[in-house]
Amino acid sequence: MVLNWSAGVIIAFISLIPSTAATVLTLIQYSKDKYTHLKYLMGMWACLTIWILFQAIGDLLLSIPLHLICFYSLIGMGYFANLFVDSITRDSVDLFKMIIMTIASSAVFIFSFAEDAVIIDPDAVTPYPTMHGNFRIASLIHMVIFILVVVYGNLKVFLYTPKHLKFYSFLNLFGAYLWGVQPLWIQFTDLEKIFPGLATGSMAIGTLIIALVLIREPKLAYILPFKAYRILIMDTNSGIILYKHDWNELKAKSSENIFSGMLQAISTMFDHTINKGNVREINFDEAVLSLKISKKIPIACILISSNITKTLRTSFENFADEVFQDYEKLTENAIIQKNYEKGKNIIENHFPFVPQLGQLKQ
Repeated sequence: MVLNWSAGVIIAFISLIPSTAATVLTLIQYSKDKYTHLKYLMGMWACLTIWILFQAIGDLLLSIPLHLICFYSLIGMGYFANLFVDSITRDSVDLFKMIIMTIASSAVFIFSFAEDAVIIDPDAVTPYPTMHGNFRIASLIHMVIFILVVVYGNLKVFLYTPKHLKFYSFLNLFGAYLWGVQPLWIQFTDLEKIFPGLATGSMAIGTLIIALVLIREPKLAYILPFKAYRILIMDTNSGIILYKHDWNELKAKSSENIFSGMLQAISTMFDHTINKGNVREINFDEAVLSLKISKKIPIACILISSNITKTLRTSFENFADEVFQDYEKLTENAIIQKNYEKGKNIIENHFPFVPQLGQLKQ
């Protein structure tokens, strides 16, 4: 058997290094932080790595069946791409986008059974399997859809990114360009025939850039889903605010004691009228107030945000549990004793992903 050691094959095997590195690094970071967007990003990179692997082997052996596996892995990447973008731009999955992706994926799968779905390109500098006919059209439409979704999501994040994160947001957007936009126009202009492996190399480099940026600055993934304003610790007996931390400025100006008094009144009212446990959440038109009240001690934690996501809620629950444990010890270094340095450390441990979107007034 003669192996087709072309430039495209060599570049494809080399491209496995950055794509595999991106997958492994994202997996390691997800195992530490459990951020939802990293789970979907890891799925994208895993599918891309499978695509590059089978493309490299398929081109090396000039195998059409192996080349088809590449496009089946891209179907998986399309779904992960939609889930990833929804996780960084909204609080729920966009059903409409998923339906469109399902239709496009079905077309790719159906046309892949055509006899001429993949052919050995006779016009290329070196021979390699390539998509053809209706399968090519369906595959390109499928790729255009999920690439535009990812680029649009990252562009939207870039436009809303505060100045101190703008550089990383630009790098993320540039990575999205290398990963998606550049390979697309390479395909449409047939540059792949002249420069084999150009699209694959571009995707792999873009993949690694996106992975490194989002691992370095997880705040970029949480600029759009919510805006966290303030977190408070309150003595439920006296109504006194024991600790406060602001991420972003609230428009309304009011006394903290009035605020805590209002919460006490609401909690007491529901306790006497409904008597079904503590209030956990109060929803306003443009904000959500989340509460967690200790069952053992007279302490409550309060979070004010524009919206509440699964990640933010979990972090708030963990923060409150640590505060309650800290107060139960009653040490002189307890956060409850207005040890602001310790409070800052606890907040940074539980909310490292929360971005500060504006300049706070001192």
